[in-house]
Amino acid sequence: MFPFANFAEIAGVSHGIEAINPAMVARIRRAADNLTPYEISARLAGAITEATDAGHTRAWEEAQFGEASADAIVDCEYYDDLAAAWSLVAGEHQLFSPETILAYDGSVH
Repeated sequence: MFPFANFAEIAGVSHGIEAINPAMVARIRRAADNLTPYEISARLAGAITEATDAGHTRAWEEAQFGEASADAIVDCEYYDDLAAAWSLVAGEHQLFSPETILAYDGSVH
């Protein structure tokens, strides 16, 4: 069996974004204090979508032009940080846990 660790114990999951961008994490924590769990989940989903879109834009520019524009690089880094920060806050609000992830059976219905 593989041992499971708490998300807070995994290097780079919770402590990375706090070290890289503490102001963003503090801002999101303040915002989350006034949000319901559903709103926090929606913000996390939106941040993940934006990070994915920015990553695709950067990858497309690199494939087409050999390098990405400065705007694409900055957008990609910002939205990655934003998704990581919202993920941290969602975890702090106990919106997900390893048990709920492992309970998912793969069905979409």
